[in-house]
Amino acid sequence: MDIREWVEENKNSGINLSNEDIDHVTMCLEHIHRWYYEDYPLGGFLTSVVRNDLVEAACRADDVNRRALKLYALFLIWNLPGDWRKKASSI
Repeated sequence: MDIREWVEENKNSGINLSNEDIDHVTMCLEHIHRWYYEDYPLGGFLTSVVRNDLVEAACRADDVNRRALKLYALFLIWNLPGDWRKKASSI
């Protein structure tokens, strides 16, 4: 899967993301993908995202990630196996 291509195809027209912003979100989604498949360690923001903790994610997010929270949710639902929530509960 090409994650950058996925971001380009799924960014909401209401979200204003520059190419640099898209690079940032793509990198973060690649980290989530690696976390699931390779046990890659996540930082505070991405940990709160995979734990499905909206309040914590919103508080930890930088400006770019705050605008892209919907993309993170869609990525988890559409691109990871359904047991990602169980895996996240152990971190």
